[in-house]
Amino acid sequence: MRRTLEQAADLLQGLMQPGEAFSAYFEGEDSDFARLNGNRIRQAGNVLQRRLTLDLMIDGRHAEAEFPLTGDPDADAAQLRAATAGLRALIPHLPSDPYHACAGPGTPDEDLRPGRLPGRAELLEVLTGTAEGLDLVGHCASGRLCRGFAGSAGQWHWFETERFSLDWSLYHRADKAVKGRYAGREWDPEALASRVRGTRDQLEIMARTPVRPEPGRYRVFLAPAALAEILSVVAWQGFGVRAARTRQTPLLRLVDGDAELHAQVSLDEHLAGGQAPRFGPEGFALPDRVALIRDGRHAGCLADSRSAREYGVPVNAAAERPRSLEMAPGTLAMDDAVRAVGDGLLIADLWYGNLSDRARCAVTGMTRYACLQVADGIPVAPVDPMRFDVSLYQLLGPDLLGLTRERETLVDTGTYGQRSTASALLPGALVRDFPLTL
Repeated sequence: MRRTLEQAADLLQGLMQPGEAFSAYFEGEDSDFARLNGNRIRQAGNVLQRRLTLDLMIDGRHAEAEFPLTGDPDADAAQLRAATAGLRALIPHLPSDPYHACAGPGTPDEDLRPGRLPGRAELLEVLTGTAEGLDLVGHCASGRLCRGFAGSAGQWHWFETERFSLDWSLYHRADKAVKGRYAGREWDPEALASRVRGTRDQLEIMARTPVRPEPGRYRVFLAPAALAEILSVVAWQGFGVRAARTRQTPLLRLVDGDAELHAQVSLDEHLAGGQAPRFGPEGFALPDRVALIRDGRHAGCLADSRSAREYGVPVNAAAERPRSLEMAPGTLAMDDAVRAVGDGLLIADLWYGNLSDRARCAVTGMTRYACLQVADGIPVAPVDPMRFDVSLYQLLGPDLLGLTRERETLVDTGTYGQRSTASALLPGALVRDFPLTL
């Protein structure tokens, strides 16, 4: 795939006329996929794709074209010539773009992250064998992901990683299910089998008569996946410099210094520890780590290339939403977390999250899957789906009782168009007064 981008860059360089410049952003993958239902394989295959986004720039104006590449030099060359000619004809009719930016010359770099991946047959054998006799529904993907950037000023970035991800649910009936995940670069069949067995054990509790708590406030342990859902809603506009400067961020009180979170709460965008490349479509090299919240206080914002030019700040992000969000660990042992609930709830997953009150940074949504009633520190019964509405200032402020020292890597398993490179590394959270509204 690297050779495909190299050939494209060489050809584009020769197509440039005086006063023209280009940038080319490459996205590629070679992935095995499988979808399962009833613990049987319903769909399996391989996706090999290469996509290029070409940006042609002339005298402050620019235009983009996105198209697939085949890897065949002659076929790709024809597409590149046609795309360049089309953009060249379009640009004179466009206004100048004062906030468009492209990285200047720099040191070429590459980031290679090889993995030890399972064969598709082995992966599916472990997954379905451990869930024998159960209704397992899920999706798995494994293979190579590539991102690259080349520019007419000689810029070059290359990122390549090998990783796998599995996302499955074990169903009892209707909405009574438990969810499991396993992802990484180093395949360990016993680790997968252990996780499936863990969800299988939870499924036994889901078979019990469900309870429906009265609306009110409960002592709750939020598993990392549940905490991730709340943070993902806030992250849509919460951490960007544009949202902060235009006063649209739901974390405005935190940005202004009028509110603080618990001193245990520290959040970073940590590209070096995640799954995403340390450059974006405009070719800017990005820092390994950007502090967003430190010890409960606002510490910084994410600035993409357009915002950086508009507000006069350095580029530190490909987009103004975290791609590798990381929260610092706490001191609570994960094995002790449910016991520490006492009487309350264990919430493994949340869904349908949305902002309900921007000023309060309040998120609403529904409990889902293995939401369990806890009595004397022991899960005793499944809980019917309930709506919650919680302010992040309360949840991760005075209501936070502790964060776990163990953290879970949560990989975005989205495959809309291509496999996502987003991920999060989060602990679980023990909280009091978690509000269930109906």
